Amino acid sequence: MTDIIKKKKKKGRPLLWILTFLSIIIIITIPIVFITIPISKNIDVPLSFNKFNAYNHIVNQLALGYRIPGTQARIDCANYFVSEFQSIDPNFSYILHNFSVHGVACQNVLFKLNPHLNNIIILGAHYDSRAKATKDPLRPSDPVPGANDGASGSAVLIELARVFYSVRNSLESQIWFLFFDAEDQGYDVAPGIPGWDWCEGSWEFANNIDNFYNSATEYFEAMVLLDMVGGTGLKFIKEQNSVASLLEELFSTGRSLGYEDQFPINAETASVTDDHVPFLSLGIPSAVLIINFWNNPNWPYHHTTSDDIAHISKESLEVTGKTVEQFIFNNFMKDSDYIGNYPWDDHIPPTDFIIFIIGVAIIIGISVISIHYNRRKLWEKSKNEPL
Repeated sequence: MTDIIKKKKKKGRPLLWILTFLSIIIIITIPIVFITIPISKNIDVPLSFNKFNAYNHIVNQLALGYRIPGTQARIDCANYFVSEFQSIDPNFSYILHNFSVHGVACQNVLFKLNPHLNNIIILGAHYDSRAKATKDPLRPSDPVPGANDGASGSAVLIELARVFYSVRNSLESQIWFLFFDAEDQGYDVAPGIPGWDWCEGSWEFANNIDNFYNSATEYFEAMVLLDMVGGTGLKFIKEQNSVASLLEELFSTGRSLGYEDQFPINAETASVTDDHVPFLSLGIPSAVLIINFWNNPNWPYHHTTSDDIAHISKESLEVTGKTVEQFIFNNFMKDSDYIGNYPWDDHIPPTDFIIFIIGVAIIIGISVISIHYNRRKLWEKSKNEPL
């Protein structure tokens, strides 16, 4: 009996040694992985995004009327952007990108900060409001005010332009503030405008992007899109078309500022067709900050007449604005010691990878302990058996 036990012990040793070795490797790897997690905040840079300014920009857009493509209110809104940027600097560089959809005149508006620099990061939002409130149970043919869906992202961009202009000489990147027309007229339960698709303006811009920069000397770092970022009950999703390492960095930056509820670790996931997709098709790392707009009890106003100022939160605007502000300072401020996910060219979220590694380590650790325990019991049992 003793000889049989010895043979079994010898036979089990290779597996035990392999598991022990793997446990040691993973235990060593975990600290290394944590060392490479983005340092999500450069604490030496104060944040100055003003939520009241952003809120007022929403109020002012709504006061213009429904910003439906082809209307005077849409034209007035584009002019409003120009006047606000010129109030920051009368010589603020901008381009009006005119195009048409089914014969309707449309216009994207592009502003450039630090145009003398070669690397470019795009901050984008759409500004058109939907022609019909197709999800409204009572008034589906009425237009949508578009306070959150359109005006909120645009408002954050205007305030970020003020913030970044004040520190422009300390930034090591050109920043584009890009306002898209004709994003929100596609078909959900019915068309916003019959025959129109989603993201008409951003596709038009992406298809003609060579007209807006010098491809021989300039290049794109990333594109960050803001859509429905100012509503009450803000909680961003992990949008699956986005480049995951870029989106994860935005999430970790937000959490580092204390916005854990708005940037949850176990965020809801979904793929959304939005204005970042055309830029992804060009190979530009792109991500969108967006909420669950299709089944969200905290914000059930998507494409209804209730998407109005009553359902806008100044705190949501601040969360979004300060997160993007910190993200830019982290990556493009001179002398920043930040270590992030740049160049944002992969689709593996670091936090998910860490969770996977820890899970594997726990499983292997439990296996090693179990094998040791069972072998110990078998050995003690063998001592008590008669020879």
